[in-house]
Amino acid sequence: MDAHELMEQSEHIAHAGHEGHGEEEGHAAHSKLGTYIGLTMAILGVLLAFCAAKVGGERTELVQTLVEQQNAHAKYQAQDIKHRVAFLQLQAVHASGATTLVKADVLSMVKTVERYLEESKAAKEWVEAFDPVISAHVTAQEHFETAQLAAEIGIVIASVALLTKKKPAWYVALLLGLGSLGMVGWTFQHTGSIMDTGEAKIRETEKVYRDLRDADKSTAYEASFLEEITKSLDADEHH
Repeated sequence: MDAHELMEQSEHIAHAGHEGHGEEEGHAAHSKLGTYIGLTMAILGVLLAFCAAKVGGERTELVQTLVEQQNAHAKYQAQDIKHRVAFLQLQAVHASGATTLVKADVLSMVKTVERYLEESKAAKEWVEAFDPVISAHVTAQEHFETAQLAAEIGIVIASVALLTKKKPAWYVALLLGLGSLGMVGWTFQHTGSIMDTGEAKIRETEKVYRDLRDADKSTAYEASFLEEITKSLDADEHH
């Protein structure tokens, strides 16, 4: 073997060595990319599960809030009907000309009408206090569903990136994950404050209504009137 042949063999060996080294570097790069994509899919999976749980939680709280509002609305309707009935009775007494004969009774009816009106107004404010909270729950549910959808699509695209070993697809999955995470954060910040304020308003208006009801359950006049009737009945029985 002459010197020329030895030089050619050396070049072939060196070229083969470079190709082998390049293939090893390529496999290492693909391995790292696969690891990163796998981590991305895991994070998106956690985000997906969290959004799904929040969607379910918002639905449950929305239904509960609607039920509570319906209960408050029933109390408002009851107080409004009481007010209208008491007012009509007062009008009938006034039209009959008996106001001068039973002045104390008429005065009591006037106070009853005013009392039912105040209770009706308090109940209406209680009902209306639920509206911002209900709207916030609806908005939160929609936004968590959007974030959930973005995470689902991100997982699909990340799976494609893992199969094809293409970075652009992985970048798209990352953007979808960041978008989903941003939507979750914005929803917590935006609707959380509305819910806190609204729930405090609900408790406040409910307390006002219940305090009025407790204070007006039995007035001094009603107590004396019932006592007078009881004494009258007892006297009739003795006779």
